[in-house]
Amino acid sequence: MTAVRVLVVDDQRLVREGIASLLDIQPGIDVIGTAADGREAVERTLALTPDVVLMDVRMPEMDGVDAMAVLAKRAPGCRVIMLTTFDDEEYVVQALRAGAAGYLLKDLPAAELAEAVRLAHAGVT
Repeated sequence: MTAVRVLVVDDQRLVREGIASLLDIQPGIDVIGTAADGREAVERTLALTPDVVLMDVRMPEMDGVDAMAVLAKRAPGCRVIMLTTFDDEEYVVQALRAGAAGYLLKDLPAAELAEAVRLAHAGVT
């Protein structure tokens, strides 16, 4: 079975690198890169062609919802899971309308995050 290729996007370096490190040790997942904001996420997605992008909702330059809308048009085969520390219904609705495969809070265990990545890649939302 081929590993799911993942791009991790978060404006906070420690969070971004921590999520990437935790996911990279999970079976069946290969973190192929990271990005610090929505604009970089779009650029890296188009260059690296990940299967799944884990993207923070609130970021400078371009937030995750706006980046999701761009990716839905420019990389329609890529699945995006929105990540946030905020349990905010408005962001959930915006992200899903923009085409996100799912929406998760950042405080879930690494194994559950990995399973969400695998499910998103498999087309389960």
